[in-house]
Amino acid sequence: MSTTAAVTPIAPVDLAAERAALGDALYDAVRRVLDSGKYVLGPEVEALERDFARMHGCAHGVAVGTGTDALWLGLLAVGVKPCDSVVTSPFTFFASAASIALMGATVRLADVDYDTALLDVDKAEAAIDARTTAILPVHLYGQLADVRAFRALCDKRKLALLEDGAQAHGSLRDGFACGQLGDAGTFSFYVTKNLGAAGEGGMVLTQRADVAQNLRQLRDHGSPTKYVHTRIGTNSRLQALQAAILNVKLPHLERWNARRRELAARYSRNFAGLDAVAPMKLASGAVHTYHQYTVRIRGERSRDSVLAELARQQIFAGVHYPHPVHLQEAAKGWGYGPGDFPNAERLAREVLCLPVHPFLSDADVDRVSEAVRRAAGV
Repeated sequence: MSTTAAVTPIAPVDLAAERAALGDALYDAVRRVLDSGKYVLGPEVEALERDFARMHGCAHGVAVGTGTDALWLGLLAVGVKPCDSVVTSPFTFFASAASIALMGATVRLADVDYDTALLDVDKAEAAIDARTTAILPVHLYGQLADVRAFRALCDKRKLALLEDGAQAHGSLRDGFACGQLGDAGTFSFYVTKNLGAAGEGGMVLTQRADVAQNLRQLRDHGSPTKYVHTRIGTNSRLQALQAAILNVKLPHLERWNARRRELAARYSRNFAGLDAVAPMKLASGAVHTYHQYTVRIRGERSRDSVLAELARQQIFAGVHYPHPVHLQEAAKGWGYGPGDFPNAERLAREVLCLPVHPFLSDADVDRVSEAVRRAAGV
């Protein structure tokens, strides 16, 4: 009687491998916080704010409850008001645009570059209207948008620049990190990020002391001191347990990012010369951190058929993102429709994000690459 060997699944993330690599350090950190009795903000959060800001070359870090809170509080902190409009990308996680709507401002969308999926500077400028006070470029997949060009545009048009770096921990473009050139840069510490908590968390980095001060008040019910409230804020204070876990992981981030780049380079070699499986372009001057390694499936076989075949082989890829922002049900009132952003719509049909976490082996990447090629018919 013949038997079939079990196939080892390959997943987009491997939190068990991450925990094993960190040994007892996570448990020690949790115990330290529990013993301290300081569970909200406090020294663990302050250490994370200091060290994460320093890593990105920024003067100030303000930790908040989630990446979404970082976005909408960041908009408020840089001066965006409910009567304003903000330009952002139609090809991103919905929270980028929703944060603008959440604070009462108008969402203005501009198409992305097809080869990088990053917000196009010229199209963003064309989307500016009389009420625009800020631009919110998204640093997608671990690669920064052209921040120098956006900074120049915002200076020319007297706009604020808020960078969405939820997928860009440690990424660089022309030597600058998220938050260095913008009025502020926002991050998420969701579980699956390159630097992930054991739950939710976020951070805003800025060079501006006034923006940092605004954020510290906004995250604590608009309170500069206890029981004094000078503005309407919210409760978005990072928990010390999450900060302690992130403090354990932070010293490993650069090494983990370097391993992601090694794996991405191997994928790119394996797909070299293929049109049916086309990796996203690495922009000039970019130090990519590959939160996602993304290809475009654009041959005779559809992206969804390739995705299904990979799953049959226990290779679990993802699609980020299958529906552009402007075609979401929640965006119906924003005045956009099919065909308005052709690059975003094409990418939503084609993109496939392959496993790229730092605990993969070279053999894993080769197995995924071969499976993708076969499924795509090349």
